[in-house]
Amino acid sequence: MDVFFITGASSGIGKAVAELALCKGHVVYGVSRRETIQHENFHQITLDLSDLEALFNWSFPEIKEKVDRIILINNAGLIGDIKRIGEASDQEIAKLFQVNVTAPAILMNKFIGQFKAEKTALTVLNVSSGAAQYPIDAWAPYCGSKAAIDHFSNTVALEQEITNGSVRILSVGPGVVDTAMQETIRTATTQDFSRADHFKELKRNNELISPQQVAEEYMWVIDNPDKIKSVVSSLRDLR
Repeated sequence: MDVFFITGASSGIGKAVAELALCKGHVVYGVSRRETIQHENFHQITLDLSDLEALFNWSFPEIKEKVDRIILINNAGLIGDIKRIGEASDQEIAKLFQVNVTAPAILMNKFIGQFKAEKTALTVLNVSSGAAQYPIDAWAPYCGSKAAIDHFSNTVALEQEITNGSVRILSVGPGVVDTAMQETIRTATTQDFSRADHFKELKRNNELISPQQVAEEYMWVIDNPDKIKSVVSSLRDLR
């Protein structure tokens, strides 16, 4: 049996991964502002990742039973204000970096600090994005935040190597997934976002991947970490 900690478990990719893990007989702690899963092995952790003080004061629950693996999936993320820099909201930029970068960094710090002495396999999977690799008009904060978490992941993986640590660090992009984030993107105007029509066409042409398919692929990554060639990668490469 494994124990999963999944941020943003109330919807989209996070919920799909949580439900798949539960179906496989694992225990899931969902970290989100609302509870949408009812299962005997699901435990809700109500935490607003944009609330820095609440994050500082929170800690992972103690795992008393013997488990095979403990896995942290930093899935929660914001697309933010889809506007060019100079026109975006200062508050939205700050909130985006809090949720997309600061929160997962702190959770990784707490996770490794608390569980590194356990005789259990430990994995951190950060949900990255292709936006980390190339610039997208009107997405500067989002692109920057995903690039930051990729580089953070690479650096933490290096630290594990230098210290002979056993925590496997991965940052893997899912591709373009049919989630609420995509709904938000489709509300943007071409005046604010030059690629607005492209993302609307992806939906019309049924080119979006389902959260359930992504969940299956992420589970394969977790079960086969040695087949992933680098810390930072994309599920696109596995399809």
